[in-house]
Amino acid sequence: MQNRQTPRLISIAAISLLLVMCILPASGLPGLNSSASPTPAPATRTPQPTETPIPSPSPYPTVSLDLNQRPLVWFAPLPPLPRNQWREYSGSQDFMALFTQDAPWTNAASHIQVFQLPGEWVASVASDVELRQVVADLNRRGLALAVETGALTPGPTCGQGLEGFDGIDTGRKIAARILKAGGVINLLVLDKPYYFGSLYAGSQACKWEASKIASDIAQFVQAVGIASPGMVTGDTEALTGLAYEKDYQAWLDTYRQVNGVNLGFLHLEVDWSRPTWPDSVKAVQSYGQQVGVPVGIIYSGDAVDQSDAAWLTNAGERIRKYELDSGVQPAQVIFQSRNDKPDFLLPETRPGTFTALIDAYFKDKSALGIQRTGPGANLALGRPVKVSGSLSGQPGAYAVDADPNTWWSAPRGPVEWIEIDLGAPYTIQAVNLLVSQFPPGKSIHKIIVKGPGNNNTYTAVYTFTGVTADGQRLSFTPAQPLKGIQFVRIQTLLSPAWVAWREIEVIAGQ
Repeated sequence: MQNRQTPRLISIAAISLLLVMCILPASGLPGLNSSASPTPAPATRTPQPTETPIPSPSPYPTVSLDLNQRPLVWFAPLPPLPRNQWREYSGSQDFMALFTQDAPWTNAASHIQVFQLPGEWVASVASDVELRQVVADLNRRGLALAVETGALTPGPTCGQGLEGFDGIDTGRKIAARILKAGGVINLLVLDKPYYFGSLYAGSQACKWEASKIASDIAQFVQAVGIASPGMVTGDTEALTGLAYEKDYQAWLDTYRQVNGVNLGFLHLEVDWSRPTWPDSVKAVQSYGQQVGVPVGIIYSGDAVDQSDAAWLTNAGERIRKYELDSGVQPAQVIFQSRNDKPDFLLPETRPGTFTALIDAYFKDKSALGIQRTGPGANLALGRPVKVSGSLSGQPGAYAVDADPNTWWSAPRGPVEWIEIDLGAPYTIQAVNLLVSQFPPGKSIHKIIVKGPGNNNTYTAVYTFTGVTADGQRLSFTPAQPLKGIQFVRIQTLLSPAWVAWREIEVIAGQ
């Protein structure tokens, strides 16, 4: 395992890879069962190219990557993966279209230094043809190749089926397949080993000491690194209710003490429902800077988002909140999806695609997220609210904070209400409500408005009646825009749960 503190350039020399290829058979690494059949891909998977020949990858790819670059930018979209009981969706439909000569993401690609692949896709989903195409195109673009996988091996009584527990055999298989495709792993990303190996307390929890996890990682890295000289190893960890900044500060120290080197980087997968998440990320990033470990944040939408536009809007809001509102630039920026959305990555010129988000990030961060001015703007965003009552820790402001992971909750069931003061009379073209409700069931919600446009009297303009469920989106668009409205009240008359809303949007008209 190489010292990550001193050398900060990745340079994969031809002679090093030649020696590795002489040592390893084309079918795999020593000890790898090359006869194992890969998991079949789902029927909805992107078809393999059959007519267009795949260009031969460079046999000795060379990537020069300065890990001190700020920010170091990663792209990690989700490729098509098999559906199962834990993943009821597949990846982006046009994933393989990224890796063509004329793929329409030239501007976005020019800002990226690292492209990350899921270890599952590399190990058992991608065909040889697809892997050769990916490696050849990344080599052509000069992008470093990263793979994320679990370094820990499950025991007889724990770790089975958990993230972070893929094991050494899987790591060897991943390295062998990348090598066979003409590439090497430039950056190895460990998938939450400390969180799931030590902090996680649910089913199959191991609760191992941090020192054991660090030692097991060293063995994993040694096995995988045989096929990838110069590989830099870093870590992705979850910043959730079970894990706080102090936990990862201690983890960085333990890893260095056990292995004699720093992790090459630390990426944080944030629980967006924590209102103070920016402060937690800043604390970990500050400590990482002190000890020489660059800390990055994974920008993403939410698993419950029903459209690409919603997912990308939420991701944009997180960027604004951390980099503009908090005024902090992460050492590494990771554009990554582990969710059903976005379905489309291309083209970068069409709003609502993943590459368009990346392009917009470098053009004007202030334009990301929810529209704030002009027709179509969300007039309710950040405005003062009044409520009939609030549950402790869930104030009315959470319903207008542009974050679907926080919500206002009344301390009881119906009848309850929340009212938004838009600050001035506006023309309203729509009202959108994001439901917070468990269990699902029949509900009745009234939209009531007030302003000079209706003689400053409370007037019901629409009633939602029907079965609703958590995460459902309700929308009201009047036949004609409502003019001269300053106050919008949502009153719940019937619900199987305590009255609550994740988000309320009041959309400006012409």
